[in-house]
Amino acid sequence: MYTKGSIARNKLSPLNAWAFSFACMIGWAAFVMPATTFLPVGGILGSSLAFLVAGVAMVIIALNYHYLSNLYPSMSGIYNLVKVSGNRRQAFTASWAMGLAHLCCIPLNARALGMLLRTILEEFLHIEFRAYFFQSNTLLVEAIVVVTALVLFGFINIRGMRQTALVQTIGAIVLLGGIVIILIASVFTAGDTARTLSPAYYPGTGPRHAFMTIFIMTPWAFVGFDSLSNATTELNFPLKKLGKIMIISVLCGTFAYVANIFSALLGMPDSFSSWPEYVDRLRGMSGVAGYPVAMAARKSMGKIGTVIFFASCISATLTGLVGFFASISRLISQMANDGALPTSLGKTHKLYGTPVNAVKLVVVMALLLSLARSAFDYIEELASVATAVGFGYCSLAALLNAVQNEDKRYVFTGAVGMLLCLGWIFFQLVPVGGLSSAISEEAMICVVAWVFIGILLYVLNSKSMAAK
Repeated sequence: MYTKGSIARNKLSPLNAWAFSFACMIGWAAFVMPATTFLPVGGILGSSLAFLVAGVAMVIIALNYHYLSNLYPSMSGIYNLVKVSGNRRQAFTASWAMGLAHLCCIPLNARALGMLLRTILEEFLHIEFRAYFFQSNTLLVEAIVVVTALVLFGFINIRGMRQTALVQTIGAIVLLGGIVIILIASVFTAGDTARTLSPAYYPGTGPRHAFMTIFIMTPWAFVGFDSLSNATTELNFPLKKLGKIMIISVLCGTFAYVANIFSALLGMPDSFSSWPEYVDRLRGMSGVAGYPVAMAARKSMGKIGTVIFFASCISATLTGLVGFFASISRLISQMANDGALPTSLGKTHKLYGTPVNAVKLVVVMALLLSLARSAFDYIEELASVATAVGFGYCSLAALLNAVQNEDKRYVFTGAVGMLLCLGWIFFQLVPVGGLSSAISEEAMICVVAWVFIGILLYVLNSKSMAAK
């Protein structure tokens, strides 16, 4: 029977669910970081192997989410799944960490959208923007786009899962389709592959350092596939399919990262003798010339290739905004409904049944982060640490349930997932063996501040719950 709140329920088909999971995972960074991070640090071989191994690791974590969601089908999201498997304190810690990871990705995508639109205007209309917004270093056009995007996508999420699913599905198809097309075109139009694909590593970087440095940062690269776990009560198909859909999205995400690395190399301009020389020069380039995947698309397909690149890249940013808004707002609502956060944040819209106050809070927090441009230098580090903590608690919850149920398969996946996450956390927080993956001092300060705020909220709300 139809009710006012029912419009938000049971709207995600298997295709919608895949799009929700995949499109949250792949954002603007997948098109930019091959030149800024992956190749200069990991080289071709180190980066590719790191993402392939990380893809396998994420499949294991996806299986843990699948196991917990099927054990507790009425429990949606990491907060509820960890709470029913352990206790309220563990659930709060896991959710507070994962909330930070998802929140960090919203201003990153919003700012990326502004940068992309500014680049498009400069590329196709030859319009340059040099005005600044207040006292931040945010260019005016970027600031306008950021504010508009955050408010608009907050509104879309308030309207319900139907609109969210539509945006995610169209965006995910355009995103993945663009990556596939650019890779195929680059392969068929590549010249001397021996020149473009050698050396295997950046000069002066060893295999172990190259692989480990990239592998340690991969939790951030894959954050988002877990967003689907916050909407399991809104699926219109059996939960037994959840694991398969998550695994497919992880495999698609792994392909996307590796494909863009090779597209960037195969599309290298003929004027460069090697890709290390090309990567070094990219740091001083602006506009489309600073996007190696865009240059590959242009070299192989001309202007239509540039259009395909921008369509795919903008789809990545838009779907990231929509998906993370939906995920974190539902996570906040779940915590509020249990008393872990102020109960007013659990309020739902009378017509659409969506967590309206939680969405508004996310909009405000994302706006504040978006205007702090200096934070973008280390916001990825925050997301990576937080993601590893969240995935670790999910794996621990799966392990505890599997031991109790004597389910050997998930005892294995739970244990392996937890050990992987402990390793990621250790290497991100502690500099070891010359690896450059430990987070910066600024990021560490932010982690400490986030932990302090979390402890304060937990204590205050625990007292409030006890008083009731």
